[in-house]
Amino acid sequence: MRRILSRLFVVPAIALAVLLLAPAPSANAHGETAQEAFLRMGTVSFWDVKFSATEVEQGEQLKVTGTAKILETWPEQLGEPELGFIGVVAPGPVVIIKERKINGAPAPHAIEVHKGGVYNFEITIAGRRPGRWHVHPIFGIHGAGSLLGPGQYIEVKESGKAFTNPVKLASGQVVDLEKVGMGDVAFWAVVWLVVGLVWLLYWIVPKRTVARLPVTSQIPLNTDGMEYGLITKRDHKAMNVIMAVTLVLLAGGWIYQARAYPEKMPQQVLRFEPEPVAMTPSFVQAKATEARYDDATHTVTMIVDVKNTGTRPATLQGFTTTTLTFPTAGVAEPVDGRSMTVSPSPTVAPGQATKLTLTISDHVWREERLIPIGESRMQITGVLRFKDDAGAENFVTVQSFITSLSA
Repeated sequence: MRRILSRLFVVPAIALAVLLLAPAPSANAHGETAQEAFLRMGTVSFWDVKFSATEVEQGEQLKVTGTAKILETWPEQLGEPELGFIGVVAPGPVVIIKERKINGAPAPHAIEVHKGGVYNFEITIAGRRPGRWHVHPIFGIHGAGSLLGPGQYIEVKESGKAFTNPVKLASGQVVDLEKVGMGDVAFWAVVWLVVGLVWLLYWIVPKRTVARLPVTSQIPLNTDGMEYGLITKRDHKAMNVIMAVTLVLLAGGWIYQARAYPEKMPQQVLRFEPEPVAMTPSFVQAKATEARYDDATHTVTMIVDVKNTGTRPATLQGFTTTTLTFPTAGVAEPVDGRSMTVSPSPTVAPGQATKLTLTISDHVWREERLIPIGESRMQITGVLRFKDDAGAENFVTVQSFITSLSA
């Protein structure tokens, strides 16, 4: 019986040890799907996001371009969007941003934004650390958080030499941002680590405040300076010495940096509102009146009232929600295998008012948790892209509550 019981415990223990010692597989997930559906659909939409390359060497550059729009349906619970930042996000410092332009203007810092604003971005990044990395454009809104755009895997290959990031200073000197000042950072990190350890070990080793915590917790602190209690006169003297050393180091560090770096610039803060994108005059009006979802077929059906107020035929090119674009079948090429059907016809004649039925069947609704079942706001939001026969485009935001769910 003892042998049987020992085997019952030993075998699982060995298996557990093997699992713990085995190397863990690399994580491969999209954290943006953790955000609520109404946030991803109703705040910022991305379209025409492109990466100029998917493979680069260390130090080699690539461009991330696209368009982001802060939707008019921005949830009132988040507060008014006033300050935003467009950048890229990756799993750590594996790439670096070299240049960023918003609506054609250099934008190194945050920008002033507003609901309905359209922002064309061009971000130049360079590969830094070898590996295969998932990179996203990101639109951060002050006080609300960040929304991710469509991601792309970027392969950064070793260049055969150390990565450098040269920058020319105001003095004319060229420095490598990968190394500049790192000696001073390492030196002072060690100095303050030693000071901290001296203070910590003083209270742990001789006095055993941790080893004999039940005893020391019962001893009064003795803040009156007498010899009885946890803190004695000798302790006060020791702490005064450590404080004096700290003040001397602070003063010495200030004198050193003043001599070592005599030329200084104040922190630069450049915030501005980019010039608005040149928009085509509105020639289409659209309003979603109904939306349904069939979970069995993963199908969203949306009824949209459309009126062509222009003088040319207008054709619905596709529907964009959060980071996903569904081009109209027969009008535009599918994106990542995704498309939608439009009936009775995606083309609306000049002056015509009609109802269009948009049908999108795709597992992505479930995979990315985009149908807000069980959430506070059961609605679907997106942007319709219309184009007339002269090439002019309109992007119209539509939103509808999901009025019917079926399994």
